[in-house]
Amino acid sequence: MRKISGIFLALLLVLLPLCLTGCMNAAELKERTIIKMVGVDMDGEDYLLTMLQFSPQAQSGEKTSESQSLVIQTKGRSISEAVDQVSHYNGNKVFFGNSSFLVVGEKAAEQGLEGVLNFFNSNHEVSPELYVVMAQGQAEEVIRAQSGEGSTPTQLKSMVQQGQKNGLLGRPTLKDVMNRLQSDRAEPYLPLIETVSSENEEKKLKISGMAVFRDGKLKDTLSIEEAKGVLWATDELARAIITVDFGEDKASRASVELDNSKTKAKIRLERGKPVLNLSIQSKGSVHEVSFDRGGGTEIGELEEIQNEVAGQIKATVQHTIDKVLLEEKCDVFRYSEFIKKYEPEYWKENQQDWDKVIDQMTINISVDCRIDHPGLESKHFQVDSKAT
Repeated sequence: MRKISGIFLALLLVLLPLCLTGCMNAAELKERTIIKMVGVDMDGEDYLLTMLQFSPQAQSGEKTSESQSLVIQTKGRSISEAVDQVSHYNGNKVFFGNSSFLVVGEKAAEQGLEGVLNFFNSNHEVSPELYVVMAQGQAEEVIRAQSGEGSTPTQLKSMVQQGQKNGLLGRPTLKDVMNRLQSDRAEPYLPLIETVSSENEEKKLKISGMAVFRDGKLKDTLSIEEAKGVLWATDELARAIITVDFGEDKASRASVELDNSKTKAKIRLERGKPVLNLSIQSKGSVHEVSFDRGGGTEIGELEEIQNEVAGQIKATVQHTIDKVLLEEKCDVFRYSEFIKKYEPEYWKENQQDWDKVIDQMTINISVDCRIDHPGLESKHFQVDSKAT
């Protein structure tokens, strides 16, 4: 009896997963058009999609090159309609499971991110870790630059990842952008990618700043320095190089590498109005110094350098907050979420008049900089008085 029960249990374990399968239609990869990157532009009122398709062309026994990619371009009144046009090429259904990048063109961003991202966010094949960036101009240019020989989506992915480590951009994944879009008042930002020509006219990509949004639509673009101000203010800056002048008549110069910055934001009400206290702590080391005597910084000069670095950080953050939050009313800093969390009654009463809340807000910024490694002090060659 136990033997029969064991056999029955084994059969049940084999058959049960078959009964629990979902309703999605299965398709083999050979029946799919595999898309590695997608660019979304506007052509009048239509969406123009430029897609980089993986297309192995190597014969049996040959190696497949990453440069073997095809550019497909379609157009439709919606993203879904434009994607469906791909099947007209070879009858295959599009597969986005291997897509690593979504590039949004400038005009598409002006129309609104939600209309662009809804299709990808609701597609179960698309990873929530899909990188989303904005092209300075046409997304098509970025996709075509990546279709050239020797260019791969891996290179663009590496550029973005290194940009995060070097303090040029924050967290540009589909998940992060959608979280901000679905927030009450917080707004998304996107890394800004520019297409430039090298000396041999080859197209290259570079990070040129940050795009900020209001009501989900492109509001402004920021320089690299202003983008760092956003990242400092949101505790997302991993690294930065700051060069300051110091000493008598500011004749000396030091470059400091900051590799450990922490930012804390606290909200309180004073006389019924929100006060934001932003505290930034940065640690780093002197990378390079330039002054007449040569060598490195001396211990006695550290305090002045630290104060100069702290002052430059504060000025950068203050300028960015003044421009983006106070003037343009773009809450890419997510400060509205702090108010909602720590002052819920005030938020409930004032959330519908967010612009007025911003105008009444007081922002205090304090910066503390600590340099752990001052650099090498100079050891000038000295002539031995006993030498002949």
